[in-house]
Amino acid sequence: MHLYVQKELFSMTVVALFIIVLSVYAGHKIKKADPLAKEKGIVLLALWFVELMDNSVLNTVRKDYVKRLSPYIGTLVLFLFLCNISGLFGLNAPTMNYSVTLTMAFITWFMIQYNAIRDNGIKAYLHGFIEPIVPFIVPNFFGKIAPLISMSIRLFGNILSGSIIMTLVYTATGGLTDLVFSLFGLSGVPNIFGMIFAPPLHAYFDVFAGFIQMFIFISLTQVFISNELNEDKEVS
Repeated sequence: MHLYVQKELFSMTVVALFIIVLSVYAGHKIKKADPLAKEKGIVLLALWFVELMDNSVLNTVRKDYVKRLSPYIGTLVLFLFLCNISGLFGLNAPTMNYSVTLTMAFITWFMIQYNAIRDNGIKAYLHGFIEPIVPFIVPNFFGKIAPLISMSIRLFGNILSGSIIMTLVYTATGGLTDLVFSLFGLSGVPNIFGMIFAPPLHAYFDVFAGFIQMFIFISLTQVFISNELNEDKEVS
């Protein structure tokens, strides 16, 4: 029996350690910062990021969910974006592995159900499965499961497709380089055409698409949670 460790596990560990070190460093700087002085550097960046996450939750969910949900949304932003662009640093993007995206989607799905029960009560939550009539229990059930499937597949498919396209680009440009320079009797030449055409494609498929997929994931997380809350409930 052989134990196989997926390559994405190493990438996730690197990303997680980077976030931990960055968070500890930022927290240390914030504790030492003078509250009366003008913020700068990592302190300014951290405060801006926290305010941005708070405003995102406030505008999408509800005021009383800001402190409860903002830390999770902020963690998702950092982890997902760094995972999506990790291929630029020679790592295997963890989000190319469906087990990773499914696990992250499951955490979000669990939070959706937990907050729905917490805000509406278990009785109202269960009654939602038979609204407007009992036969609707089947589509209502699959409607509850749908976010888990759609969010995991969307993230996985988009990141994986970008990686496949870049692999094809490098293969094609490598073959083109060999063909062109073989006409001059040269061999073993680096992939020059890849160096020309790959950077703008990396900018799109890794950076831009990575940011967009992160943004979509956190937006859907907030929207799905907001949709399950009791709109008539007073907030403090």
